[in-house]
Amino acid sequence: MTQSNIELLRRAWAAYNRGDEDAFAACLTDDWREYGPDGGSATLEDERPTMELHRLAFPDKHTEFHRIVADEDTVACHCTVTATHTGKYLDAEPTGARVVVHEMMFNRVRAGRIAETWAMTAGPGFYEQITGREAPEALDNLG
Repeated sequence: MTQSNIELLRRAWAAYNRGDEDAFAACLTDDWREYGPDGGSATLEDERPTMELHRLAFPDKHTEFHRIVADEDTVACHCTVTATHTGKYLDAEPTGARVVVHEMMFNRVRAGRIAETWAMTAGPGFYEQITGREAPEALDNLG
């Protein structure tokens, strides 16, 4: 079971990186939620605009998993997300800048799908890296 949960995690985040909303949704329970370190949470519907923004502005977005640890229903990982800013991102015209975000995630799996994700990101997000400005409040969950 732990190996299939690891493969589920890889499949889900590869779909997220591609902006493939349907493939990402297929990896999640209907009531999936992602929780951030600030106590906020997001649903799949909340994530769809983020996926679209990232797909258009960072089409080469990639998550490299450095370490994945799984037990019966939890998959934890340390990963690095990299992307090149080649499309408009909110008010930021393409810069060609390479962005790097380090992340730790815990994902709880229920009935073969991810039911909950807790994510913590280190350092500035995509917006701050390409603009040098703090992300607008609406972008707090976008990176």
